Amino acid sequence: MKKVLTYLFAAGMMISAASLMFTSCTKEGPQGPAGANGTNGENGQDANATCTQCHNFSDMIVARIIQYDNSLHGSGLTFERNGVDCAPCHTSQGFKEFWETGSVAEDIQNPAPVGCRTCHMIHDTYTATDWELRYTSSFTNALGLTTDMTTEGGNVTGNLCARCHQSRASTPVITDPSDDVNTLIPTSSHYGPHHGPQSAMLAGTDGFETIGGANLPNSWHTGKTTCQDCHMAAAFGGQAGGHTMAMGYEYHEALVENVAGCNVSGCHDPALEDFDYDGKMTTTIELFELLAAKLDAAGVMSASGTVVTGQPRTQKMLATIYNWKMVQEDRSFGIHNYKRSKAMLENGIAYLESLGY
Repeated sequence: MKKVLTYLFAAGMMISAASLMFTSCTKEGPQGPAGANGTNGENGQDANATCTQCHNFSDMIVARIIQYDNSLHGSGLTFERNGVDCAPCHTSQGFKEFWETGSVAEDIQNPAPVGCRTCHMIHDTYTATDWELRYTSSFTNALGLTTDMTTEGGNVTGNLCARCHQSRASTPVITDPSDDVNTLIPTSSHYGPHHGPQSAMLAGTDGFETIGGANLPNSWHTGKTTCQDCHMAAAFGGQAGGHTMAMGYEYHEALVENVAGCNVSGCHDPALEDFDYDGKMTTTIELFELLAAKLDAAGVMSASGTVVTGQPRTQKMLATIYNWKMVQEDRSFGIHNYKRSKAMLENGIAYLESLGY
């Protein structure tokens, strides 16, 4: 027993000695001299030099937000049309993807409506240059034609609007709009240029010449004015003009046409009080309704404008339907291009009358 205790005492002493040795090996010495200073890092950006150039909530920003919220772009609900064919014009993401890559790869998930980021370069530089328009150059439209809405005065803003407000290609394809013999069969009850041919009407780049060799004329507006000149003229609060892009507003329960853009220097003198300049809008509507009645009587289109499908139609008849649809979808009834609208409708009326309608 005495030997066991002796061994345990010796083992304990050895452990204590090892602990002392280990402690002495790791004991910290005096602090050494300070090292050299490191290289200074770059200063961060001053928010006052970037973000607040826009995020200042000035009266100008407030006014334009209110205007845009009251626009059809800002308040419309058609951005649920997020499929690859519709997304380029009905969603913000689709618009940017299409004009950056040439197509929309797949349906847009969580689509956003057309807004500030669609038209402007928002958050590209975080400076006031972000207000610049995203696209202002000429481009190839859905019909394969070059579209350039640049005015004689150098205004290029229409080249942004026209990327959506253009005619859509229709099938069957008309190759000779004056052909009154050979036939084609329409398969869509919505045959025509679709809902946005305004730029093509203003620029005079669409619509069929159904009279062989005759050229459709264009009005003074063509090449001299663009979308912004009229639709974004001096704003009337949040109801018309400016970023509402609306051409009329309700005032004391009466519709007031916003002719501010018409009455700027170099345009209409004497000043206009409404859009029916010299009765041209009235004339266009009368011709439009007359041709609609004749197309209905011929059994090629319903009174509401639905195209009858599945039946062979001459190319000239299809071109006449297309021209009527273009005036309908343009919706300005002669304001954008009175001479062209009038000629397309009158040529169609003459053709239907030659067939006995």
